[in-house]
Amino acid sequence: MSNLDDVREWMAEGDRLLAEAYDYLHGSDSDPAQLALADHAFSRAAQAYLAGGVESQHGAEATMQAGAPVEDAAELVRRLDGRLRGEAEAAQQSGGRHALTHADSDRSRTERARAFAEDLRERFSYVAPELFTDRTDTDREQAHVLSRSR
Repeated sequence: MSNLDDVREWMAEGDRLLAEAYDYLHGSDSDPAQLALADHAFSRAAQAYLAGGVESQHGAEATMQAGAPVEDAAELVRRLDGRLRGEAEAAQQSGGRHALTHADSDRSRTERARAFAEDLRERFSYVAPELFTDRTDTDREQAHVLSRSR
């Protein structure tokens, strides 16, 4: 088994890359080159979430192949077991369905990568919240602000 702090670093990296991807995506209307950067960042975010899941189940060596990190999302999904694998497979399918609604191929690819990364984040945080940084204080603060605003 891997150190939980190491796994949480993978998940935090996924969150960082997801935020970066949104920034690129927002800028893609005025600068089309940013769409490719968004696509790459969304894909890397998904890869980080998957690698964190694999490492949590099988250790850091399971995220490596021939001395290099596994970068193929499909391969990382195959290395998952149980509930995480089921959730990752469902996220892959969801991303593919989402892309069907976009006709432009570059935009479609980016939307598929976005949907996959977002869905992975949501699904993994639901079935394995311990893999993510404890946000209990933040959650309490948000609940307090929401209750005061009602």
